Amino acid sequence: MDLTRTYEWEFDLEEYTMTKDVVEDYLAKVKTGKTCTEEEIIKDIIAERTDIRPETLRMGNQLMGDKIIEKLCEGHIVVTATAIFVPSIPGVFMGTSGRVDSEKNVCVVNVTPTDAIRKALLHVKPKYSGRVRSLGGARVGLIRDVATGKTDGTITSGGMLDVTGNKIRCLNADGSGIGVVRFLKADTREEAATVPLIGINDPSRLVFNAPTLEDGSYLFQVETCFSNTAVLLKQPRIIEYPITLYVGERPSSGGGGEEERPGEL
Repeated sequence: MDLTRTYEWEFDLEEYTMTKDVVEDYLAKVKTGKTCTEEEIIKDIIAERTDIRPETLRMGNQLMGDKIIEKLCEGHIVVTATAIFVPSIPGVFMGTSGRVDSEKNVCVVNVTPTDAIRKALLHVKPKYSGRVRSLGGARVGLIRDVATGKTDGTITSGGMLDVTGNKIRCLNADGSGIGVVRFLKADTREEAATVPLIGINDPSRLVFNAPTLEDGSYLFQVETCFSNTAVLLKQPRIIEYPITLYVGERPSSGGGGEEERPGEL
């Protein structure tokens, strides 16, 4: 990282829906770039350090990942260059018997950035895009590939997708049509394809066949004027799924499995 330069995080403003009595409060929504996989990071390092072989980095990263997981499962705190991993058991225990509720008292790992990341972030400045996202509680909650049953972001090109959420019914400004359901290339945010027909178009559920997509990473968006059954928006809002979608082989992240929620493993 070049600590002589200043980096920027561009952000939109998004309604803060937790304070219903205040209408002028907003939260920043960072406009993130592409999802960087282990292989992409290795390629960047090799481009800068031609004395290191990619298989050496790949093997070292795999060995480190496996050992970190082992140490955490043994109950140790693990500190790396970028994060501190701390074992934790959330939930309240009633009485002093220590009886575990398998639904509430699940072993997790809390992840905290290290001083190195905090110092690096001092070189990052927020940059307002000038755009306000008026979501009003609208969100895409989950995308399921009907053919495979997977909800981890891997989808089948041309296959059926079952999308659930809130206020996602896709309509034009006059209440007709299906608005716009689109897929963007994750690395460039260029439009890759749109969906011409939606089989189920409800406020909490969309079911449709995905367009034919090449292997790669994608972002999913719904552009709609729907607000509720009685009200349409004058300007369409864009609802974006926060998880990157993958067609073809999912890039390796070193740990496998579904994407983790922020702050936990």
